[in-house]
Amino acid sequence: MGAVLRAALIGVLVLLPAVTCAPASEVLRKVLSSPLVEEGSDPDGCDPAVSGFGGPSVWHVRLERFLLDGKALVEESHEANLNRFPLCVADRPLAKNAEVELSFVAHEGGIAHIAGVVLRFADPQDFYVVEADASAGRVRLLRILNGERHEIAGRAAALALGAAHSLRTKAVDESFGIALDGKPLFEVSDRGLTAPGRFGVWSRADSETRFGDLFITILD
Repeated sequence: MGAVLRAALIGVLVLLPAVTCAPASEVLRKVLSSPLVEEGSDPDGCDPAVSGFGGPSVWHVRLERFLLDGKALVEESHEANLNRFPLCVADRPLAKNAEVELSFVAHEGGIAHIAGVVLRFADPQDFYVVEADASAGRVRLLRILNGERHEIAGRAAALALGAAHSLRTKAVDESFGIALDGKPLFEVSDRGLTAPGRFGVWSRADSETRFGDLFITILD
């Protein structure tokens, strides 16, 4: 190879830009019911709260063979008030845009069979929730505003009592994509709440629902 050709090739190589790979988004596992704690312990990584009416929520770690690690978080006050919505809200992260996945098992008993993923939580009067209702066979996105529920969108869904399901929601700015058991259900837009907030789980009345951990991928 001639000196002129070698010099030309070196010049080309020098001018090529460096190729870098963007880091993958980190998945944060927010542990709510560690397998290392005894059954009956308080929740590991979230704070109890209530939206609506009624007494305080009471959350404990219980055994659940259908969920990862064999443990679950359960609300156990058993207050049969359909206008009472127990919450357990993680102290971190604080984000606007995220993809969140939650596994749960809704068992028989009680007047409600609800599981939900809380998004952009500011306080018990102001947040979004993706709610799975096993009694109604429906998944919907709700905006909680001044403590009142407003349905933004919903779809029929196959939800069985005594079986594990997973809810996944991807919230980016005003867009929300909802999936159940890995299959997309619906997409919808809403501009009602755009501020960053916290994440958590949502129940209703005396639902005997057992919650796994929250898996959160921040997209901000």
